[in-house]
Amino acid sequence: REKTALNEVDPASYRHSVLHTTCTALLERGFHHSFAELFTLVEHQRAEHRGAGPAAVLLEPLIERDPTKLDRLSQQMAAAEEAERVGDVEAVYMAQKGLAQLCEQSGDTWLSDHFYHRCLETSLQVRGDHRRKEGEAHCHVGLALENRGDLHQAASHLETFYQLTRKHKWHTASGESLHEIACEHLRRIYTGIAGEVHSESATSAISYLKKALEAAKEGGDSYQEGLACHRLGNAHEGIGDPDTAIQYHKSYLERCRYHGDDAGVGSAYEALARAHESKGDIENAVKFLEMFVNVTEKAGLKSSLAKACSATGSMCNALGDYGKAVEYFGRCYEICLELDDTEALHSARVQYGIAKGHQFMDSVSDSINDPSSDSLQALVDWKDSRAVYGGGEAEDSGGKPGSSTSVQQPQGSDANAVESGDEKGSEGEKSQSGSQSDVI
Repeated sequence: REKTALNEVDPASYRHSVLHTTCTALLERGFHHSFAELFTLVEHQRAEHRGAGPAAVLLEPLIERDPTKLDRLSQQMAAAEEAERVGDVEAVYMAQKGLAQLCEQSGDTWLSDHFYHRCLETSLQVRGDHRRKEGEAHCHVGLALENRGDLHQAASHLETFYQLTRKHKWHTASGESLHEIACEHLRRIYTGIAGEVHSESATSAISYLKKALEAAKEGGDSYQEGLACHRLGNAHEGIGDPDTAIQYHKSYLERCRYHGDDAGVGSAYEALARAHESKGDIENAVKFLEMFVNVTEKAGLKSSLAKACSATGSMCNALGDYGKAVEYFGRCYEICLELDDTEALHSARVQYGIAKGHQFMDSVSDSINDPSSDSLQALVDWKDSRAVYGGGEAEDSGGKPGSSTSVQQPQGSDANAVESGDEKGSEGEKSQSGSQSDVI
């Protein structure tokens, strides 16, 4: 019988770990630098896992336990070293960039960070591309640092990227301007830093927000420019400078109108109302709040409309215009019912009840001060009807707050109107919020 031919297989490949086999293969092929770098990375990850203790299960898996990943890493690292031997620095850069992107796609962020830093080191040796690869490398490192939360270091690298793109009209393969991309990255980073330092120094926060605004302008993004103005307006409100805040909020309003952003227009009106109120200009504050209501109503933005009605009702209530306050709080309540927003519904009901109480205050006071029997009878009848609703029938008289007798004015000869109001209240619609008698 013929003997079956067997392929020659190195038994050592089965006796040793995948890491051992991979490292040995690199050494046998003469890639000593790749071996040293791979071994250092594995040891670094092992140390991290040991230091984390039981929490190591939350870290990224050890690369030495992933044969596919180890093989791809070793191949790319060997390719980079081979290019380095022949002096092809650009090929080294591209191989390292490929490694970084590979690790980033697989979720190994610590590895991608390492190779992006290696890209930056290599890019400094590239000649003849007007430092484009250096700029790209600074961008990648900056974005990696941003993802780790180190915004100040990220800003340093992205500022270098910005300076390099400013001198050249570089574009991506899809035609995007690298300079505009750099401006957008800086705008985002400066905005993030402003948020971090705001609690320590409002002045520093405003300084970074101004940088963000300039970056948005230079990048030609008018929408983000508007948002930057809005943030600056809010920041100036916070330091008690409503006049400057108004100027920034107006700029935001203009850009929102240009882009047809109804939600943004509403936010701008709200901010302008708040700024005018803080400087004591109540007339303009009310005007902008009513504009806030109108634009959100036309745009069908229910949530924003509820907010607008609540803000306008609060302003009218503070001014003593209780009729309008009741109207706006009532609309807010109805919208919250439609949205099925329980928390907002409870708040709206309380606000409506307070406004209703204020609205009744003058009428009740006049009836108390009037010694006539009609006024006294009206008060007694009104209190009787309130007692009836408070005793258990209120739950059955639900509907929009104000459907019960408390909406009637118990004054003088209006006692009959009070009684007729009681009858209407008892036939109100069902509602999850309870009746007006629960509110006031």
